[in-house]
Amino acid sequence: MAVHVLDRLSFGPYPGEIERVRAMGWQVYVEEQLAPEKMALPRALTDRLAALPTQSMDTVALFRAYGPKPPGGPRKTPTLDEINQAKEKAAVIQNEAAEARLWRAILSPRQLEELLVGFWCNHFNVPASKGLAHLWVGSFEREAVRPHVLGRFEDMLLAATRHPAMLIHLENWLSASPESPAGKALQRPLAELHARELLSSHTMGADAKPKAQDVQSLALILAGWTVGSPRTPQDGGGFTFDERRHDMRDKPFLGQTVKGQGVAEGVEALKLLAARPETARSLAGKLARFFVADAPPRELEERLAKAWLDSGGDLRVVLGALFASPEFADARFAGTKFKNPERWLVSVARAASRPVVETRSLAEHLEWLDMPLYDAPGTSGFRDAQEAWLTAEGLLKRLNLAVQAGQGGLPCWSPGTWRALEPLDAQTLAAVMGRTPSPDTAQALRDAAPDLKAGVFLGSPEAQRH
Repeated sequence: MAVHVLDRLSFGPYPGEIERVRAMGWQVYVEEQLAPEKMALPRALTDRLAALPTQSMDTVALFRAYGPKPPGGPRKTPTLDEINQAKEKAAVIQNEAAEARLWRAILSPRQLEELLVGFWCNHFNVPASKGLAHLWVGSFEREAVRPHVLGRFEDMLLAATRHPAMLIHLENWLSASPESPAGKALQRPLAELHARELLSSHTMGADAKPKAQDVQSLALILAGWTVGSPRTPQDGGGFTFDERRHDMRDKPFLGQTVKGQGVAEGVEALKLLAARPETARSLAGKLARFFVADAPPRELEERLAKAWLDSGGDLRVVLGALFASPEFADARFAGTKFKNPERWLVSVARAASRPVVETRSLAEHLEWLDMPLYDAPGTSGFRDAQEAWLTAEGLLKRLNLAVQAGQGGLPCWSPGTWRALEPLDAQTLAAVMGRTPSPDTAQALRDAAPDLKAGVFLGSPEAQRH
């Protein structure tokens, strides 16, 4: 059970961790992971994060330092060349965000928290390649997602919805009610994309078919949620409410009436959405697929949805119920999920028992493996399912990288020299990961040349599943 718990609640065991969890008991490990605030971060990690300047900058500071701006003069908006130059300069933000994500995944003892940050960033996907979102992919994670991954979902939903990265990504920052002072001067003032995603992928599920009336009402409720300098005490962090884009009429929404009250309408609507049974079922099912199986038992999803509704969307309670469920401990599901590229690559780095001295190259490997951090396509992020990653092309790339890693040739271990260290040891890797090679894998290991054995193991089904 210790191996299974480490497989599902972490990026994979590091040397000696399986023995540590067996000694403390897997239930104690789960309790530890559900209370990450009680675990201090190691100096090795905090020093790495401190060396990434943009990681300590908030959304407003990032825009002031890296946002496009005209060089002066009477123009109010920058030219296309000025925008491109600023974007090139701002590439450091996404690079440092990816480095920080990988440092935390490799070194943090708060492994469940790191998995959840990735899970919810993927859920509220903000692609760096969309508009000005590249400025804020890191601050979106730090400000809208990370503080809430073990808190209440409605708090995370509100923080994500009002964050400038999301407002720009889903075009709400330009939206205005046709009946508002600003909207009356525009041909097509109301943008419904953000409202549609809130009613489907962000809450009730990607397959939800919201009524057109609810989509329009939510778009009207959110009209005026935009980006800019604060105008009132309710603004901040780059969010501002522009009352000139809003109309104060009452609005029907999900069978209720949302009273016209400005920015508070949006807060009320998001609370209604977070508390919907459809939201509980959709997100409880998504968590069950992430932690148990690609096709989890229906009974588990229903119990988790009930825990969601009974607790008011308290994610720590829902996850506690998930990890205490008989389905989570069911041996049928152990080792059945296929690791996505990030999970596989980090599991190799953690199990290899040699110091990682840089993570930039790991981020580049993930881009090559079709999983660029902070730049998943679309609004729903990367799919958490085997068929999304177990492709011929993807597997070939992964096997090539497995051989390189097995030979000790990953640049993260010896940057700049491109000189491979000593090859890894296949038996040691299998022991650290808690794996017993299948007869086919054992035969392949016997047949492999000495410097290829570790690569054969890292490319085997045993090392690619969790």
